[in-house]
Amino acid sequence: MANELTTHVSGGMSIFTDAKTFNEVGNIAKVLAASNIIPKEYQNNIPNVLIALDMALRMRTNPMQVMQNLYVVNGRPAWSSQYIIAVINASGKYKHELKFEFAGKGDNLSCFAWTTAQDGERLEGPTITMQMAKDEGWVDRNGSKWKTMPEVMIRYRAASFFGRLYCSDMIMGIYAEEEAETMNFYNSVEAVAQEARVEIAANANSVMIDAPKGDMASPPPAATEVTPAPMVDPDTGEIKSRQGEPEDIDF
Repeated sequence: MANELTTHVSGGMSIFTDAKTFNEVGNIAKVLAASNIIPKEYQNNIPNVLIALDMALRMRTNPMQVMQNLYVVNGRPAWSSQYIIAVINASGKYKHELKFEFAGKGDNLSCFAWTTAQDGERLEGPTITMQMAKDEGWVDRNGSKWKTMPEVMIRYRAASFFGRLYCSDMIMGIYAEEEAETMNFYNSVEAVAQEARVEIAANANSVMIDAPKGDMASPPPAATEVTPAPMVDPDTGEIKSRQGEPEDIDF
């Protein structure tokens, strides 16, 4: 069955466009999802297992390798950096395994990944620097390991950049786990800002207020002074002022 499924996919077809293959892979997914030795993101989760199987077939690799190295980071699939390095080294596309060249120390540390193509061309990935890590917010992010193990983190980031530049077909355009974590923060901030801009634009002048006719509304009437009412003596019926003195009244 595995050979048959691989033939389907290698022929340019996805398991999601062939009903027979989809059903066959679905049965395999049910069995794997019942296992308790696969990562928790896949346990009793047939849809996740099905996607992992599809990716494994496309990449012509073992499904367990995909499930062990494909993480779900804030709703995004992401490869472990170690897996990206392993895929590149095992591809046979290059004369030797991926190498890393370092320069500087401390805040001046930099690194890039490189290898040699079969035709002898030296291929170098983008250079990653500690200054870049600080500017991009990778260092100060909560839980970041850039402060405690910068050489390891800069190596991983250099490998993922090399993979996206030269091996996008191998990693299927999926980012590394560390990249997905930082991308989620920036994308969330931008998403909120964009929603605010859209809401402001949609609500601008949407509520019409009937203005009074004429150039300006008439000012409110001036307040009038109220004269206190006179007091009446309950015994004599005599009208007195507020100060208690009898009040002269003309009839």
